[in-house]
Amino acid sequence: MFNSTHTLAGFSIARTGFDGWVPYATVTAVIAANLPDIEILSGLRGTAAYLDNHRGITHTFVGVPVLALILAAVMYYFSGHFWKTFAVSFVAMCTHPVLDYLNTYGVRPFLPFDRTWYYGDLLFIFDPYVDSILLLGLVAGALFNRRRAMAWLSLVLVIGYIGARIELRSLAAGQMEGFIAKTPGIDQWVVFPTMLNPFAWEGIAGTKTEWLKVNVNSLGGVGDEVVRIPRGAANDIVKRASESESGAALLRFARFPTFQVDGLE
Repeated sequence: MFNSTHTLAGFSIARTGFDGWVPYATVTAVIAANLPDIEILSGLRGTAAYLDNHRGITHTFVGVPVLALILAAVMYYFSGHFWKTFAVSFVAMCTHPVLDYLNTYGVRPFLPFDRTWYYGDLLFIFDPYVDSILLLGLVAGALFNRRRAMAWLSLVLVIGYIGARIELRSLAAGQMEGFIAKTPGIDQWVVFPTMLNPFAWEGIAGTKTEWLKVNVNSLGGVGDEVVRIPRGAANDIVKRASESESGAALLRFARFPTFQVDGLE
């Protein structure tokens, strides 16, 4: 998810009561909620390194507790309470891979033992409704001096919103299945969220030769327009490009890759 979402989630978690339990809980929670993205520094070694490390070990069952311990050790200098600070750090940091799982980029939670990507495909990379709910909860809590109650309420509303998105995606998937049944040769498909309209989804389906893109409405069915994108034929040029460092990294990351070879004079 966008880092605004992670930041607001950290603030909201701190406001549920952690900020009165241990000093510097808010600072700790906000840092923790964003810290797994420290892997962005791998981009200094190039695009291939970034793609291979994006949502990597820092987003896993192994990496999150280790990062939380490191942050707690640093913040202990300010808070004076190591294990309480670790608890805040760990809880806030766990929201990061969970939120990232919900969008189309996915996560690899079992690294370094398993490189499999898992995708929630429920929220756009930036969901304005999630951010708005969390932000309004923080503002209302400050205005009415009900910070804890408003923080809990906003978190519950976000969970409810995600639950509604699960149902809407299920309906969209049902609509997509009807389209797939009438289209021969489909070997994989998915529905992706869009940013503003929770009822509007983007369907992608693949045959051996092309990807098909369609608009899907949870209640209105699949649109008539079908965008066809050739997957590209495998040849020696594609093979050599795929075996390059950057090409191999891109293919490990991409869900629906295509190949296009253009001749030069």
